[in-house]
Amino acid sequence: MAEEPPIHEEPNGETVELLKAKLAELTKTLEQLEEMKRQLSYERERTSLLNKELYAKEKREEELLTRLKETSKVPPVIVVASPEDGSKAETNAIHLTGVAEDEQGVAGLEIFVNKTPHPIKPERGIKAVERSYPKRLGFSERIPLEPGKNEILIRAVGSNGVSTQKSLTVHRIETRKNIWAVVIGIDSYPHVPPLKYAINDAKAFYQHLVTRSQIPSENVTLLLDREASLSRLRSTLGTHLKNTAGKEDMVIVYFAGHGATETDVQSPDGDGLEKYLLPYDADPKDLYASAIPMRELSYILNRIQSERLILIVDSCYSGASGGRTIPAGNFRATISEAFLDRIAGGRGRIILSASAANEVSAEKDDLRHGVFTYFLLEGLLGGADTDKDGAVTVDEIYGYVSQHVPQATRQEQHPVRKGTVEGRLILGIVNGEDTRKP
Repeated sequence: MAEEPPIHEEPNGETVELLKAKLAELTKTLEQLEEMKRQLSYERERTSLLNKELYAKEKREEELLTRLKETSKVPPVIVVASPEDGSKAETNAIHLTGVAEDEQGVAGLEIFVNKTPHPIKPERGIKAVERSYPKRLGFSERIPLEPGKNEILIRAVGSNGVSTQKSLTVHRIETRKNIWAVVIGIDSYPHVPPLKYAINDAKAFYQHLVTRSQIPSENVTLLLDREASLSRLRSTLGTHLKNTAGKEDMVIVYFAGHGATETDVQSPDGDGLEKYLLPYDADPKDLYASAIPMRELSYILNRIQSERLILIVDSCYSGASGGRTIPAGNFRATISEAFLDRIAGGRGRIILSASAANEVSAEKDDLRHGVFTYFLLEGLLGGADTDKDGAVTVDEIYGYVSQHVPQATRQEQHPVRKGTVEGRLILGIVNGEDTRKP
């Protein structure tokens, strides 16, 4: 029996609606999936952009770190305060001072003299405290010199291991053969009251120059008592020094003896007085003809070519008793120190006076010297060598006598310095024996 074909029934309205609802639900789900897909794509793009920005930031940080590392490799800076490169020294040692600086810290410092290590004092070495180093390290060392050229090298090492160095040259010249000196001491004046210790002062200062400072004796003229006549002083100062001392040489003139003051309305100092240094044969009744007025002394010193001249005067002009001056007569006036300025007016002139113009330059029996010269010699023996470099400069000796002379005279005597000179002017070398012997 043949089969009957299936009977297809048309869906009723309820089924159609159900199918439509499922289709709408599927369509909504599909739209949600598409939205999620778009969101996912957006997040992926955003993540990629963030990754790129992060990478760029990391690269910038790496560059900054690299730059920082490079900056930390900057070497220390060395500054030398003294001496100057290419300078000349007449002593067997100089004082080397300066500073090494590094923002990261200075870990080490070395000094070499002619390629030989110079031992730095332990207290000047560097001590790390909790692995930290000083950013600034000063150095102050006495450096021995060989005759001729000396090469000094300073090397500093930073805490980062990077080092730097600075070199300079100092020439030690032949021992003080370029110095000329005249030393004058007068005790026994025929026409004015005698002094006790001017000759002792002059002899001791002469011995200092020849023995301690090692100036050849033929370069130093010593004039005592009758040897220090007016004509001899004019000849020695105005002719001998003029003809022998060159521009680059150094000249020292020392005078221990009487000073005097005389009324002179033509005085350029504004005090109506002329001041004199008294030679052996000075006549107080005719000072103009028999003594050396300060205006003439200024002229005599200006005849000398040297641009390094030191005049040391242990005398006074006040006219008071008990000092190195003769009675000033019936007048009393305030003495101007302008005459010292006039004498020091030339280039490279230094004047060291034992006392201010209106004070007394005293002698003392217990010292067997003028007070000023006693402490002058004591300072030159080493008392004034404040930096311990074996040399005493004019600045150091003036500081020394300015402290000790007023103390020894109950503030009645104050040394005076006038004039300026470029660089360090060495007056004495610290060595040898005490020269303050009668």
